[in-house]
Amino acid sequence: MSASFSERLLAELSSLLRVARRLTRSEADAEDLVQATVVRAIERRSDLRDREKMRGWLLQVQRTVHLNGARGLARKLEVLKGGLSESEQPSRDLEAEVAERGFADELDGALALLAPDLRDALLLREVEGLGYEEIAEVQQCPVGTVRSRLARARRTLLEALSTNDGKSSWKDAAKSGSKVCQRGTTER
Repeated sequence: MSASFSERLLAELSSLLRVARRLTRSEADAEDLVQATVVRAIERRSDLRDREKMRGWLLQVQRTVHLNGARGLARKLEVLKGGLSESEQPSRDLEAEVAERGFADELDGALALLAPDLRDALLLREVEGLGYEEIAEVQQCPVGTVRSRLARARRTLLEALSTNDGKSSWKDAAKSGSKVCQRGTTER
Protein backbone atom coordinates (compact mmCIF):
# COMPACT_ATOMS: atom_id res chain seq x y z
CA MET A 1 0.00 0.00 0.00
CA SER A 2 1.49 3.33 -1.03
CA ALA A 3 1.65 6.31 1.31
CA SER A 4 -0.80 9.13 0.85
CA PHE A 5 0.23 12.52 -0.49
CA SER A 6 0.08 14.01 3.01
CA GLU A 7 2.26 11.27 4.50
CA ARG A 8 4.87 11.69 1.77
CA LEU A 9 4.76 15.47 2.19
CA LEU A 10 5.32 15.16 5.93
CA ALA A 11 8.25 12.81 5.33
CA GLU A 12 9.97 15.49 3.22
CA LEU A 13 9.59 18.36 5.71
CA SER A 14 13.10 17.97 7.13
CA SER A 15 14.59 18.15 3.64
CA LEU A 16 12.50 21.22 2.82
CA LEU A 17 13.60 22.92 6.03
CA ARG A 18 17.30 22.16 5.38
CA VAL A 19 17.13 23.69 1.91
CA ALA A 20 15.05 26.63 3.15
CA ARG A 21 17.68 27.43 5.79
CA ARG A 22 20.32 27.61 3.08
CA LEU A 23 18.14 29.78 0.87
CA THR A 24 17.04 32.24 3.54
CA ARG A 25 19.90 32.11 6.07
CA SER A 26 17.30 32.68 8.80
CA GLU A 27 15.46 30.11 10.88
CA ALA A 28 12.23 32.12 11.02
CA ASP A 29 12.27 32.87 7.28
CA ALA A 30 13.06 29.21 6.56
CA GLU A 31 10.04 28.07 8.56
CA ASP A 32 7.86 30.61 6.74
CA LEU A 33 9.19 29.39 3.39
CA VAL A 34 8.47 25.76 4.27
CA GLN A 35 4.95 26.68 5.35
CA ALA A 36 4.32 28.57 2.10
CA THR A 37 5.79 25.64 0.16
CA VAL A 38 3.49 23.15 1.87
CA VAL A 39 0.45 25.32 1.16
CA ARG A 40 1.46 25.68 -2.51
CA ALA A 41 2.22 21.95 -2.81
CA ILE A 42 -1.19 21.03 -1.43
CA GLU A 43 -2.86 23.47 -3.81
CA ARG A 44 -0.86 22.10 -6.75
CA ARG A 45 -0.74 18.41 -5.84
CA SER A 46 -2.43 17.52 -9.13
CA ASP A 47 0.74 18.78 -10.91
CA LEU A 48 2.83 15.99 -9.35
CA ARG A 49 3.23 13.40 -12.09
CA ASP A 50 5.48 10.85 -10.40
CA ARG A 51 5.10 10.29 -6.64
CA GLU A 52 8.53 8.65 -6.57
CA LYS A 53 10.05 12.05 -7.42
CA MET A 54 8.16 14.00 -4.79
CA ARG A 55 11.27 15.46 -3.12
CA GLY A 56 12.47 17.00 -6.38
CA TRP A 57 9.01 18.33 -7.14
CA LEU A 58 8.68 19.84 -3.65
CA LEU A 59 12.09 21.48 -3.93
CA GLN A 60 11.08 22.94 -7.27
CA VAL A 61 7.89 24.30 -5.69
CA GLN A 62 9.97 25.70 -2.83
CA ARG A 63 12.40 27.38 -5.21
CA THR A 64 9.53 29.00 -7.09
CA VAL A 65 7.91 30.21 -3.85
CA HIS A 66 11.26 31.58 -2.69
CA LEU A 67 11.99 33.39 -5.97
CA ASN A 68 8.48 34.83 -6.15
CA GLY A 69 8.78 36.01 -2.55
CA ALA A 70 12.22 37.54 -3.17
CA ARG A 71 10.94 39.56 -6.12
CA GLY A 72 8.43 41.40 -4.00
CA LEU A 73 10.57 41.53 -0.90
CA ALA A 74 11.55 44.90 0.49
CA ARG A 75 14.54 45.22 2.77
CA LYS A 76 13.69 43.96 6.22
CA LEU A 77 14.98 45.28 9.51
CA GLU A 78 16.48 42.58 11.68
CA VAL A 79 16.58 43.07 15.41
CA LEU A 80 19.76 41.68 16.90
CA LYS A 81 19.49 40.16 20.34
CA GLY A 82 22.27 40.76 22.79
CA GLY A 83 24.15 37.84 24.26
CA LEU A 84 24.46 34.29 23.07
CA SER A 85 21.82 31.63 23.22
CA GLU A 86 22.38 28.52 25.29
CA SER A 87 23.63 26.54 22.26
CA GLU A 88 26.01 29.34 21.24
CA GLN A 89 27.78 29.60 24.59
CA PRO A 90 31.46 28.70 24.34
CA SER A 91 32.47 25.36 25.78
CA ARG A 92 35.08 24.95 28.47
CA ASP A 93 37.38 23.12 26.04
CA LEU A 94 38.27 25.86 23.56
CA GLU A 95 40.70 23.68 21.59
CA ALA A 96 38.04 21.03 20.95
CA GLU A 97 35.48 23.71 20.02
CA VAL A 98 37.86 25.34 17.54
CA ALA A 99 38.74 21.98 15.99
CA GLU A 100 35.05 21.06 15.74
CA ARG A 101 34.01 24.36 14.19
CA GLY A 102 37.10 24.77 12.04
CA PHE A 103 36.09 22.23 9.43
CA ALA A 104 32.51 23.47 9.20
CA ASP A 105 33.64 27.11 9.02
CA GLU A 106 36.21 26.28 6.35
CA LEU A 107 33.62 24.40 4.32
CA ASP A 108 31.00 27.15 4.76
CA GLY A 109 33.52 29.72 3.60
CA ALA A 110 34.40 27.69 0.52
CA LEU A 111 30.70 27.11 -0.28
CA ALA A 112 30.07 30.85 0.01
CA LEU A 113 32.62 31.41 -2.78
CA LEU A 114 30.53 29.37 -5.23
CA ALA A 115 28.02 31.01 -7.52
CA PRO A 116 24.45 30.35 -6.28
CA ASP A 117 23.58 27.99 -9.16
CA LEU A 118 26.73 25.94 -8.56
CA ARG A 119 26.25 25.85 -4.78
CA ASP A 120 22.58 24.87 -5.09
CA ALA A 121 23.32 22.09 -7.57
CA LEU A 122 26.08 20.71 -5.35
CA LEU A 123 23.97 20.80 -2.18
CA LEU A 124 20.95 19.27 -3.91
CA ARG A 125 23.15 16.43 -5.13
CA GLU A 126 25.40 15.81 -2.13
CA VAL A 127 23.16 16.77 0.79
CA GLU A 128 19.67 16.08 -0.50
CA GLY A 129 20.67 13.12 -2.67
CA LEU A 130 18.75 14.18 -5.77
CA GLY A 131 19.58 12.69 -9.15
CA TYR A 132 20.73 14.79 -12.10
CA GLU A 133 17.28 14.79 -13.71
CA GLU A 134 15.64 15.94 -10.49
CA ILE A 135 18.19 18.72 -10.03
CA ALA A 136 17.57 19.78 -13.63
CA GLU A 137 13.85 20.03 -12.86
CA VAL A 138 14.47 22.03 -9.67
CA GLN A 139 16.92 24.40 -11.37
CA GLN A 140 14.94 24.47 -14.61
CA CYS A 141 17.90 23.69 -16.84
CA PRO A 142 19.13 20.80 -19.00
CA VAL A 143 20.78 17.77 -17.39
CA GLY A 144 24.05 18.62 -19.16
CA THR A 145 24.07 21.98 -17.42
CA VAL A 146 23.61 20.22 -14.08
CA ARG A 147 26.59 17.98 -14.82
CA SER A 148 28.68 20.99 -15.77
CA ARG A 149 27.63 22.92 -12.66
CA LEU A 150 28.48 19.99 -10.41
CA ALA A 151 31.90 19.52 -12.00
CA ARG A 152 32.71 23.24 -11.70
CA ALA A 153 31.38 23.40 -8.14
CA ARG A 154 33.42 20.40 -7.02
CA ARG A 155 36.57 21.69 -8.68
CA THR A 156 36.17 25.19 -7.24
CA LEU A 157 35.33 23.86 -3.78
CA LEU A 158 38.33 21.55 -3.74
CA GLU A 159 40.63 24.35 -4.94
CA ALA A 160 39.30 26.74 -2.29
CA LEU A 161 39.70 24.18 0.46
CA SER A 162 43.21 23.18 -0.64
CA THR A 163 44.64 26.71 -0.91
CA ASN A 164 43.67 28.10 2.48
CA ASP A 165 46.88 28.17 4.50
CA GLY A 166 48.99 25.24 3.41
CA LYS A 167 48.02 23.34 6.57
CA SER A 168 44.69 22.17 5.27
CA SER A 169 43.97 18.47 5.24
CA TRP A 170 42.36 19.12 1.87
CA LYS A 171 45.80 19.55 0.25
CA ASP A 172 46.31 15.78 0.08
CA ALA A 173 42.77 15.27 -1.15
CA ALA A 174 43.40 17.75 -3.95
CA LYS A 175 46.49 15.80 -5.05
CA SER A 176 45.23 12.26 -4.69
CA GLY A 177 41.48 12.68 -4.96
CA SER A 178 41.10 15.00 -7.89
CA LYS A 179 38.69 12.46 -9.39
CA VAL A 180 36.20 13.66 -6.77
CA CYS A 181 35.79 16.75 -8.92
CA GLN A 182 35.12 14.61 -11.96
CA ARG A 183 32.41 12.39 -10.47
CA GLY A 184 29.30 12.48 -12.58
CA THR A 185 31.01 13.92 -15.62
CA THR A 186 32.50 12.31 -18.67
CA GLU A 187 36.17 12.92 -19.34
CA ARG A 188 37.05 14.16 -22.80
